[in-house]
Amino acid sequence: MAGPTTTTLFSPSPPSEEPGTKLLETERLIIRRYVLSDAVAMAKAANNTAIAANMRAGFPSPYSLSDAESFLTNMACKGDGTSYPQHNGIFLKPNTPENPSSEAVLIGACGIMIKGDVYYRTWELGYWLAQPAWGKGYATEAMRAFVRWCFETWPDLNRIEASAKGKNVASQKVLSKVGFVKEGNRREAMEKWGEIYDEVQFGLLRSDLQ
Repeated sequence: MAGPTTTTLFSPSPPSEEPGTKLLETERLIIRRYVLSDAVAMAKAANNTAIAANMRAGFPSPYSLSDAESFLTNMACKGDGTSYPQHNGIFLKPNTPENPSSEAVLIGACGIMIKGDVYYRTWELGYWLAQPAWGKGYATEAMRAFVRWCFETWPDLNRIEASAKGKNVASQKVLSKVGFVKEGNRREAMEKWGEIYDEVQFGLLRSDLQ
């Protein structure tokens, strides 16, 4: 019996895998691939237990500079030949009221996890924002543009799904605002730091945006 396979989705205009490639812009934000020099900003933004509490176990806490360097070197800045947007930074545009400096400022991350076998036309969305960026609409702005860009860039992508810890009401609100449909509640499916939580599941179909 053959094992599961992964089918690569075709894109008529795939983004470059080159580190630093800009994927899209919104009114206030830039989403681009990481470069190795993002390590310092990433460690500063991610080193927060309030962020780690809502992430999976692979997200370090505390989040050190060496953690950021390892992630960028071994994962985020290494292409895999698919051009998929698996690891990306969310940045405030420079020279704006939100960021008057001349350099874009890292405020978070977003990306997708691909699925194989019969689920190859489904991607899983993940994201986080630095705490100073909370409550300003950045997550909704970024995710609304990012998921639409994914569907536009990969015409055979049919579904993007996401999940949130039951107590993470803010993330659930973001997903709902973006257009995701709440599909179910996995009771006591998660354990983090000795506590058990429900997991709320969301899905967004290509047809939902049409």
